[in-house]
Amino acid sequence: MQRNKLIANQSVFHIPSSKVRVQYLLDLSNVTFSPIHLVIAPNADIDLLIQNGKHDLMLEVDIADYVSGKIQFAMFGENKNFNWQASVGANVNLEAAIADFTEGKGRVNIAFEMLGRDSQVEWRTAALASHQDRKFYSVNFTHKNFNTYANMTNYGVTEGQSSLQFTGTGHIINGAKFSKTHQSAKIMVFDEKCFGRADPVLKIDENEVEASHAATVGRVNEDHLYYLQSRGLTKQEAKRLITLGYLQPIIAYFSDESIRAMLSQQIALGNES
Repeated sequence: MQRNKLIANQSVFHIPSSKVRVQYLLDLSNVTFSPIHLVIAPNADIDLLIQNGKHDLMLEVDIADYVSGKIQFAMFGENKNFNWQASVGANVNLEAAIADFTEGKGRVNIAFEMLGRDSQVEWRTAALASHQDRKFYSVNFTHKNFNTYANMTNYGVTEGQSSLQFTGTGHIINGAKFSKTHQSAKIMVFDEKCFGRADPVLKIDENEVEASHAATVGRVNEDHLYYLQSRGLTKQEAKRLITLGYLQPIIAYFSDESIRAMLSQQIALGNES
């Protein structure tokens, strides 16, 4: 199915209400202006694919009540400086994922304000840093109403002389009773000169809530590498296989087969010397 391309009108994009799920493409590869404003109408059921571009971008998003569906970020562009700020209405149910396997340096800042009650967002990040890459990801959820839910999962791999950092913040303000915020981060470190860091943060100003966080940064298991090499693989092939197994699950969240193929290829290229 071909996606509906969103056309800007004075830097504003609109997604209308719909009774069935509709696929959209927001291609930012040639956009030079910022900020960009995306308005998603009430009761929209969306499958939105966003591709970043060559320039620093700020994307401001208004998500109205009763919006549902999925949002996918494919970081194919060379520029990694990307800011997403979203306000979330009531009774929203969204699944969102971002995949970044290309070379580059920059900061990605993701922020959701959970303004309406009874809304939930599932967020997943998968990032590969190789060669001389410098990548920083910040994902933040602020719960401002009753019974909101957010769960973020961040996975990464570092190789060569690269660095990768995840910072996740879950903030439940006073009055946002029965809200739940959860997060986990895992970074696999392949080489001596690469760097990985995960910083989970919880800010809890209300008693009747649920919150949790977990973070793991560690070197690849040498026994796994040895076993794969003993089965006839080169060290580089073994690294590629382990990286695929670690990052590949994010690909299932992308609807387009062509995008899935490109992401798999990018993981493989990142492992090449």
